[in-house]
Amino acid sequence: MFERTINFIIFRIACPALNTTRTQRSNWHFDTQAVDHNTNVTLTCAAGYWWQPPSLSGHPNTTKTVNCGSDGNWTPALGDCVPISMNI
Repeated sequence: MFERTINFIIFRIACPALNTTRTQRSNWHFDTQAVDHNTNVTLTCAAGYWWQPPSLSGHPNTTKTVNCGSDGNWTPALGDCVPISMNI
């Protein structure tokens, strides 16, 4: 009886870089340059901006943690911070 070994190679793709062009247009900044798979990055909105929609409690979300998946995509999607407006 022959014994065979099957080896699997898993390729992981780095996520797109979070560069300054993206952050200037999107009104957020981040705490690391790491873009390897399974990396968490906290995105923080600039002063006067927040993520839409607001939290379930109605408070503005000014930070969001995203994860670089093994498929090379950020989850949840990066999106843009939007100006906080007061409708009075």
